[in-house]
Amino acid sequence: MPSATRGILADYESDLRKSERGIVIRKTFALSLCLIILAGLTSVAYDRSEFLFLDEIDIGMTGIGKTIVAADTITEFAVEVVGIIDQPGDLSDFITVRVSGEAIGRAGGIAQGMSGSPIYIDGKLIGALSRAATWSKDLTPIGLVTPIEPMLAVFDAADAAHASAQPNEGAILDGIRLVEVAAAPSPETVVAAPDAIFAYPVSTPILTNGLSDRALSVLMGGLASSDLPLRLIDNLLPASVRPEARGLSSLGLSLLPVSGSGEASSIDPASLEPGSAIGVALATGDISVGALGTLTYRDGDTLVGFGHRFINNGSSAFPMATVSIIDTMKAYDASFKLGTLGTTIGTVFEDRAAAIGGRIGDLSVGIELATDVVDSDSGRTETFSVDLVDEPRLMPELLLSTGLEAIDTTLDRIGQGTVVVTYEIDGTGMPSTLERRDTFMSALDIAVYPPLQLAAIVGALQYNAFADPEITRIETSMEFTDEIKGIWINDLEIDRLTYAPGEPIQFRLTLQTFQGTKFEREGEIIIPEELYADYILVRAYGGPRYLESGETGAGGAAQGHPADPAELSHHRGDLVEAIERFPSYETLTVELFAVDPFAAMSDALYGVDEVTFDFPGFVVYGEREVSALLFAPYEEAIEEAEPDW
Repeated sequence: MPSATRGILADYESDLRKSERGIVIRKTFALSLCLIILAGLTSVAYDRSEFLFLDEIDIGMTGIGKTIVAADTITEFAVEVVGIIDQPGDLSDFITVRVSGEAIGRAGGIAQGMSGSPIYIDGKLIGALSRAATWSKDLTPIGLVTPIEPMLAVFDAADAAHASAQPNEGAILDGIRLVEVAAAPSPETVVAAPDAIFAYPVSTPILTNGLSDRALSVLMGGLASSDLPLRLIDNLLPASVRPEARGLSSLGLSLLPVSGSGEASSIDPASLEPGSAIGVALATGDISVGALGTLTYRDGDTLVGFGHRFINNGSSAFPMATVSIIDTMKAYDASFKLGTLGTTIGTVFEDRAAAIGGRIGDLSVGIELATDVVDSDSGRTETFSVDLVDEPRLMPELLLSTGLEAIDTTLDRIGQGTVVVTYEIDGTGMPSTLERRDTFMSALDIAVYPPLQLAAIVGALQYNAFADPEITRIETSMEFTDEIKGIWINDLEIDRLTYAPGEPIQFRLTLQTFQGTKFEREGEIIIPEELYADYILVRAYGGPRYLESGETGAGGAAQGHPADPAELSHHRGDLVEAIERFPSYETLTVELFAVDPFAAMSDALYGVDEVTFDFPGFVVYGEREVSALLFAPYEEAIEEAEPDW
């Protein structure tokens, strides 16, 4: 057996051991332990005669599955029960079935988007097709079916509390190991393990409309701000409140190789039935992003589908949407359904391991995103309007991808430039509207900065420790030019080499515009009379700075530097104010630093005072600093520091 195969199987060995007599370990689990109460739903008294449970399933049983292959028409395919995979764990049982028929042949096997396809035997629902599988002993396409019991737990907690899932002992595939892998294994791996069934997800495909290749790449793969030359808000936030745009692929979602375009056909929600396509909408409007699956069971306006999790979000409020299936495309690695996201018809309240569950008619409230992009060189202006799902885990990717698309579409280029951007954010849980202005420049790719900064701001709000901001609307306005409008800090001079507390420091700045002329600015900083240190440092810089080693989270200089959101007082207004006054790159700061002589660290610098200059529409970059000696009356300082007992 190849070493790679042994490695895969070894990972599952401890969970799949047999007793000494060779009897497969049985389990009986009460579904009351994994019950899921659909938010806002009342109990639905479904008829148990509609279903066939695990203890009634036998090898060789035949039935049908329902799915849409093309043209929004539900078609049937044949299924035959191979046996039951009985594993430890409440949600780890599967019914193994062979699938065949014209629909399977036309789809090229079990395709992406088929997850949730209802499977019936003798007209009774046994569960949802949720995984494709490969077994050396069976050349016919086989799949795994999530049993109906845990799906009914999602659908109806009250009735499922008294149900248990006990496999029919005669249907259990004795001595067969289930090995779950990310994708279809090689034929060599399958042949080398005849006692193993390799199962891989019928992955949840992402449907998009209105996103170009670059925006799609960011949506699925993410985009980090840590490598960018300019510091953004998230670079200076603590890790606990710093959003990460790792991409939807990190959540186990896959992008369809081809997405449908144009308007989805009008689908009446009342016509949706088991086998119909349903979607989870993440963004709708000028740009749409959503996930595709299949409806498994419906009673009234309540339904379950997919047969597996979406992103395993638990209690949720995802918009539920119709999906129009154009066709199913054959592919070498995995066939997929080609479709377009339709209208929002309800809400997915539960996203669990066995299924998603929700209700038609109850519409969730999302976040309105309005983006205005102006290209001042060409005079072109574009406006984009998108409704986003209010889910913090997905917000960075959605803001980045939709923002990049709006910018790239308007500019019709990728490259250098300068942008002035304003943000306005409203929320019912916010004390006031957050308003902020930023200016960025880049010699390589100016488009990435505005959406990255917006994602950082929204992430800081949504992950704050105080209260849910309940964001309702985000407005951004961006004005671009391909001119690099920068001001470089060429030099910094001070008038003396020694000072005493209370004296002014006169300074002179030499500045230079990008590929332009030099000019000067002068000013002064007063040394506080109570300052005691061996030396002082004067630093000139553009935009924000990192906290120094001698500063606490609420530190920074007396003016202009945001507090650490993790250490603000418990008032939501403090966080909004901190984000608003976070320095922009239009700001040049000359700051006085000192070393605390009583600190444990000898280099514990902290900001003492500062003077700022504003250059609207320009980015100040570079850094200069000079130091001087400070003659302080140490004896008086020590006497004042000693406690008067």
